[in-house]
Amino acid sequence: MVLESMTFDNQGQAKEFFQEMLSRYVPGERVSSDDAIHLRGLFQRHPEYAVKVGAGIDHFEVIPADYATRCFCAVRSDGTKERFSYLRCVTQKVD
Repeated sequence: MVLESMTFDNQGQAKEFFQEMLSRYVPGERVSSDDAIHLRGLFQRHPEYAVKVGAGIDHFEVIPADYATRCFCAVRSDGTKERFSYLRCVTQKVD
């Protein structure tokens, strides 16, 4: 799997990398600019990226998700937020 900022030998490595990134943040915390470089490339792989990107991305946050978990959230330049699954970005599976 190839992103602009890095390459993974397989999807398993990418899943592990982004799961570890997600676990470093608490809900409500803004993702660091270093991590955002990789997350931006991953987000572009989302099957619904064209809709989710909206007016453009200002930054990323981690927010609470279902079943006491957390997920990444893209904060658009207009202030609206769009949560997304890093797993879906890695696998590019459509529901």
